[in-house]
Amino acid sequence: MKLSLPTYSNFRDVAHTLQAQSDLDLQVNPNHPSINVSLNHSHWYGYNVELRAGLSFSVVEADFQKPFYLAADTDNCFLLRFTFCLSGQFNLRFEPANEDILIKAGHCYLGALNGEIALASEFMPLQKLILVRVDIDPLLFKFFIGDRFNALPTDLRQILVSHGSGCCWHSGHISPAVNVILHQLLNCPYQDTIRQLYLEGKVLELMALQANQFTEATKLVPLTRRLKPDDIERIHHAKHILINNLINPPSLTDLAKQVSINDFKLKQGFRQVFGTTVFGYLHQHRMEQSLLMLRSTEMTVTQVAQSIGYANPSQFSAAFKKKFGILPKTIKAQGM
Repeated sequence: MKLSLPTYSNFRDVAHTLQAQSDLDLQVNPNHPSINVSLNHSHWYGYNVELRAGLSFSVVEADFQKPFYLAADTDNCFLLRFTFCLSGQFNLRFEPANEDILIKAGHCYLGALNGEIALASEFMPLQKLILVRVDIDPLLFKFFIGDRFNALPTDLRQILVSHGSGCCWHSGHISPAVNVILHQLLNCPYQDTIRQLYLEGKVLELMALQANQFTEATKLVPLTRRLKPDDIERIHHAKHILINNLINPPSLTDLAKQVSINDFKLKQGFRQVFGTTVFGYLHQHRMEQSLLMLRSTEMTVTQVAQSIGYANPSQFSAAFKKKFGILPKTIKAQGM
């Protein structure tokens, strides 16, 4: 099935266009910008929340039984867009740039859009798709992050600063800490004005974590030291070895031997690919995993500490507070 939309950001316009172009079983909530679409056992649900002027948050959940194509035009838009894919995948095509991006689970995408851009989405069947999207006015975003705006990827910053027409996208990974926030957004326990306040706080926290990932990624080794594709693959292999051995991780020398790379290139490569040192990444992953376990399991603080390689719970608590500004026992006690 193929549908075309006149605009890309207004959910009510999307609903009206879908209704006009097809025989969909379509439900539109008049009091909340959401739409619910069903057709031949396929389902598409989406809603949008305007948090403040220049900042919005939206969710799309879909389950297609057949291929589904959706074309949309941006109407002189000027925005920065964070897209988080929690489940499924789809292909997104931009015109006139003639560029394709595969949006897939576990990844975040930061894009700058300026001008009239045509977008086409191709959704594959027999999969559950869950997307969270945050749109923010670039000037508001620049106000929030201050000088860190200059650390954004150059091509993205040029579109936003020069107001040049076009679009560009950069991808990153969804960390455990970001994953927790995304699920909190999807399962907001509040209503009315408290809900609005809660969602805005979580969206700002979400953007802070992902913006940090994208800005840190620009602090890399000079171009003359760029890694070869097979070296990048070895760096990712090393990362997987680390996160699968949180309790007893290998030494830097042993890790380098396991992925068939010298330790100097391993150290430089980790900074280039992940924006941190080898054991800086290990520490960050330990902390994010511990936060996820504290919030989503019945494990005690001591059990969480041991599961990520801390024999001393006091050392774990100190490291956790340094990372997140709060003690792990407070997370457990308050159900945060």
